[in-house]
Amino acid sequence: MATVLFASAAHGVGTQDAPKHLHFYMHDSSTGPKPTAVLIANGTGQPLKGSGGSARFGDTMVMDDRLTEGPTPASRVVRRAQGFYVTASQGDPAMLLTMNVLLADGPYNGSSLVVMGRNNVMMPERELAVVGGTGVFRMATGYVLWKTASWAGGSAVLELDAFVYVSPAAAGA
Repeated sequence: MATVLFASAAHGVGTQDAPKHLHFYMHDSSTGPKPTAVLIANGTGQPLKGSGGSARFGDTMVMDDRLTEGPTPASRVVRRAQGFYVTASQGDPAMLLTMNVLLADGPYNGSSLVVMGRNNVMMPERELAVVGGTGVFRMATGYVLWKTASWAGGSAVLELDAFVYVSPAAAGA
């Protein structure tokens, strides 16, 4: 067995390069003429703390958000985030979020990341997991740090710092 493990390590299996760092802003809006997040199932649970009764346990939203270089809506769009989030806590305004980050710029064009985790929107910084990817990010792991840059009504701008690890063997496959 030791020989097999040694041979695998010699060919790059199980080893990782330094993480790739991606930084962008996500624009999520459930209001206005062109919302990027839409309620698809009304939760029937209690209203969440701090929501003023507007969010309930079980609310489910689908999203197709712009990811930009800067925090303003006029910033250059470089990616998209498509997925869903569900208010999955009966107390805190926390949700289970699952999204595909579709990369459409530079050396990662055509690749994607899969991000999943708990997003407690009242925390100043949250950490979600990178659980996979495609293209350059095939079999990726890592994490994304989230911060709320601005939040007004049904619109939020989130700052995302992704730290992505890719096995050299997976990237070259």
